[in-house]
Amino acid sequence: MTATPVEPGVSLVDEFADFVGAVPYREVALPFGAAQIWDLGDGPPVVLLHGIASGRRIFFRAAPLLASSHRVVVPPLRGHDIPDSAMTHENLLDDVAALLEALDLSNVTLVGTSFGGTIALAYAARRDPRVSAVVVQGAFLGFSLRGLDRLVLAMSRAIPARLGARYFAWRVGNGPEVKVVARLAPELVPLMIDWSAKTPFRSLMRRARMIQGMDLTEKVRRIEVPLTIAHGSLDRVVPRRFFRDLCAVRDDARVVWWDDVGHLASLTHPDKYAELVAAGSA
Repeated sequence: MTATPVEPGVSLVDEFADFVGAVPYREVALPFGAAQIWDLGDGPPVVLLHGIASGRRIFFRAAPLLASSHRVVVPPLRGHDIPDSAMTHENLLDDVAALLEALDLSNVTLVGTSFGGTIALAYAARRDPRVSAVVVQGAFLGFSLRGLDRLVLAMSRAIPARLGARYFAWRVGNGPEVKVVARLAPELVPLMIDWSAKTPFRSLMRRARMIQGMDLTEKVRRIEVPLTIAHGSLDRVVPRRFFRDLCAVRDDARVVWWDDVGHLASLTHPDKYAELVAAGSA
């Protein structure tokens, strides 16, 4: 299995630059301030929610594919571009509600990757009638950092932000997932590291503290709309046991297992990611 090929002679770095230069932006007032939203395509709306580190950039390959049949809305999460000392998981959910209201969206499929999956799942538990389906990939009910990551989190309030950002860029560049991406789409590796380095260290740590000890079990049980859960066999960020735990809570969910796919499926396999979302949308 290989990643989606790009046009001959066009590097993924150039593809990303071309996308950012051409994607339609729309300014939306959200509780944390004015946000620049990607808003492209027509059809049933899907809202893509990114994870802790790389931001919405991880959707730059999958979003145009989805936009051929859907309206694709991609917001930045609170605290991603600018640190937000008031950020909590609940106000991230409030931001989703405000986004749906501001764009007058209905019949929405919420799509979350990794940490974004926790937002999609928890928001669906609110039973907002505007949400008609949920798709998550590389998601979890809760998480527990280990080893050096756990130590850095414990000391994070005392670590200078610039030093913390350097550590995180090093961590991404030397982590197990980068080896997966290097094999599937090596041109993406410097982009991954660059994107992660641009995420404010304080925001990263606040999100990491949110998932430590998190347990979404009861909230996931409250979800009434169709739920799709996907995971890749090469995911080195969210181990397989977290996927099994999530599936065990909702044995009525549509389950998608990908062989030879890692955590960043929307980047390395955008065609599969777009197909996943399209099939799981209302």
